[in-house]
Amino acid sequence: MISFGVFETFGAGLLILGFGYLLSRLRIFSVLCLPAAVLGGVFALSVLVLFSHFFELKISFDESLKESLLLAFFASLGLGIDFSKKSNFSKNFFIFLGLCAFIMVLQNLLGIMIISLFDKQKELGLIAGSISLSGSFGMGAFWSEVLKTQPYNITNALDISIACATFGVLFGSVLGAPLGAFLIEKFVLKKENFRFESKEKSHSQKELGTELGKALVLFFSKKELKNTIISALLLAFCVLCASVIKLFISLPAIIFAFIFALILRVLCYFFGLNLAHKNLALLGNFCLALFLALALISIDLKALLDIGLPLFVLLCLELVLMLFFVFFITFRVFGRDYEAALLSSAQCGLCLGATPIALANLEKLELRFFSSKSALAILCLSGVFFIDFINVLVIWLFLSFL
Repeated sequence: MISFGVFETFGAGLLILGFGYLLSRLRIFSVLCLPAAVLGGVFALSVLVLFSHFFELKISFDESLKESLLLAFFASLGLGIDFSKKSNFSKNFFIFLGLCAFIMVLQNLLGIMIISLFDKQKELGLIAGSISLSGSFGMGAFWSEVLKTQPYNITNALDISIACATFGVLFGSVLGAPLGAFLIEKFVLKKENFRFESKEKSHSQKELGTELGKALVLFFSKKELKNTIISALLLAFCVLCASVIKLFISLPAIIFAFIFALILRVLCYFFGLNLAHKNLALLGNFCLALFLALALISIDLKALLDIGLPLFVLLCLELVLMLFFVFFITFRVFGRDYEAALLSSAQCGLCLGATPIALANLEKLELRFFSSKSALAILCLSGVFFIDFINVLVIWLFLSFL
């Protein structure tokens, strides 16, 4: 067993990101629109599994770094909100929430039905449904404690939820962005795409691009170094505040990070202080990519292998259900346009994995095509504030009737 500390974990994450970036330059991965963090993370995970199997060498990574990276990313979202431009997204926001609630209900119905065919306890269907898929690891840990007690007595609920959430995160990462790219290429008219992209592509998208060299210049040039340092300090302040508040209030720390960042952004707006949005976006995207890479290499594939045939069959069917839902319902409800494709990809990541997975899918699509402030706002508000509360309500209703 080799245990990596914070600095070793950070260095390993950088190497994984760098290798993933090189892989993303290959045409096959560029066409699939897979994020560099996913490519590097999956490759590194495969190497770790081989080392563990053939050399009996297991490597563990520091977990504390992942939470800080995630908090910094959500803080960058709050600080990056542009109050000078109004996005007409309120209607789509409520529709998106409604569709997410609908897929949670379908996930649980499918779970109960399939598990019943194997003569297993029906609550297992909820664990492999919205508890672990739409709720991911956090919701799985919470409800596992409930399901361990009377009258459920599912003693291995936590192990099952971790395995199911691992399945969701892995496939939400791998399938989300390629699904969005497929929808864009197949259903959005190319002539309209070309016209829209050439004239309305966002200013930040033009300047940032996807080239690593441009990012390094933005970070370390004399002109931008001051803005980069100020942006990093603001993110660190939000992370620190969120971490302290979490000690006293039992809510996800990402909520506090986003709220503190939003308060700072409002104060800067009213006092006329300009924030370096380009630097904040780069720092935030870097934190998200590093978090995703570290999350993927921390996946326990052994837990997936030990999950059992009934649950494995159920998870595969849940995956088919999710793809069917976003393709035939979400994409069409939102009008079969570019934003509909973005929201479909985001929902695939959100309801199979977690909010960071959905945001990574969205970011990759925006880098390849063009950005959508409305889609980003809908996903941020849904994923940070509302999805978990809706999921808790759905799960509670199902448990009440079982």
